[in-house]
Amino acid sequence: MLTLILLIIPAALIVLPTSMLFAVGMIPTIVAYVVDRDPEKTAPITVGGLNFCGCMPFAIQLWKHNHTIGAAAKLLADPVSWLVMYGAAAVGWGIYYAVPPLVAGIEVSRAEKRVEVLKQKKVALVQEWGPDVAGDFYDDSGGPEPGMEEAQAAG
Repeated sequence: MLTLILLIIPAALIVLPTSMLFAVGMIPTIVAYVVDRDPEKTAPITVGGLNFCGCMPFAIQLWKHNHTIGAAAKLLADPVSWLVMYGAAAVGWGIYYAVPPLVAGIEVSRAEKRVEVLKQKKVALVQEWGPDVAGDFYDDSGGPEPGMEEAQAAG
């Protein structure tokens, strides 16, 4: 950690205008890192990736034109640059909160569909081979015989 700090601080001073831009622009990522209690830190990864993408156009503009502290201050004084940098971070938060429930819902519906298909196959097997093939008590329709749930629960 000490070696990393000893390398980062001089490098940040060499490219001070870029460091200023990213220090201010990446605040949502720092906040995401602090508030995320997940040991895998998925929030700062999601938010940070998009936040970085929101900061890059202004860093490139800074590199192309005039890499000075005044040019960085001018970029940071522009509300559009704040909107883009923090807006990209907001999109990252949106993805962080929207994608896991969406994926979970899709997986649940796939699992329910698979269970239904397996139940249909079981009914077909019971009708073709008889109730002994199922390992439990079923009538001709493939459903449990009346009164057999209590017998299974008791025995």
